[in-house]
Amino acid sequence: MKNSLYERIHDLRERSGMTQTDLAMRMGVTRSGVNAWEMGVSKPSLDNLLALSRIFHTTTDYLLGNDNEETIVISDFTIEEKELIMRLVHYIEGIHNTDPSKSSSK
Repeated sequence: MKNSLYERIHDLRERSGMTQTDLAMRMGVTRSGVNAWEMGVSKPSLDNLLALSRIFHTTTDYLLGNDNEETIVISDFTIEEKELIMRLVHYIEGIHNTDPSKSSSK
């Protein structure tokens, strides 16, 4: 499990399919700034930390390592997007509940 801020930023960025340049452009920072966060050389400002949590739909507590539960924040999504996400979650849960090889122990 990724525990440090820099590991979590790197992991979430990669899982989102973004390059450092993509993330930097979305945030209005430099690519080298994102790289410094991911290398643990520097830390994002409070404003940038909040922006990261919104971009990755997670909590600042998760990013900071205060919470190890990977939460997806969907409050900014439309009702239709939330319904689609819930249908997808129920579908995946159904796969895990019917196929023992798909379930993982935590």
